Amino acid sequence: MTIEWPTGPESSDMTVEVPDNWPSPAAGPSTILVSSVPYNVNIKWTVPTPHNMTLGGSFELRAYVESIGPGQELQLGTTLNVPVVGGQTNYTATITVPGGTLLGEGEIFNGAPVSGVYKIIAVLQHLNPGPTWISGFAEDSVRMFLNP
Repeated sequence: MTIEWPTGPESSDMTVEVPDNWPSPAAGPSTILVSSVPYNVNIKWTVPTPHNMTLGGSFELRAYVESIGPGQELQLGTTLNVPVVGGQTNYTATITVPGGTLLGEGEIFNGAPVSGVYKIIAVLQHLNPGPTWISGFAEDSVRMFLNP
């Protein structure tokens, strides 16, 4: 997905990735995670030239999940604040999510068994010192959380 900038270039890249959290990396597909095991939401974004030379302030990053079918919809982990570094073009940040944050397949939420399938989205907002209109989002492919 992209980040919107006020002048040319008017967009730059932003990606989000949630790596496999199985205790053994060789066990199962990377799109299926264990709900009781912590995992990371890795976010990467680019500040294009000439914006990287003049931008100040910081970036606020948040990650959210939306359930596919019955399940939770909430913010994952804590909100991060990443300072802008003059001249820097590539940024990375990781939001760590404790195990047990999301319910796994078949667990009960509001009286119904959850699918355990979630879409994960990261949101970026530039602050200088308050919110500016430089913002963006990126989503990871759908992930399934198993109830161990």
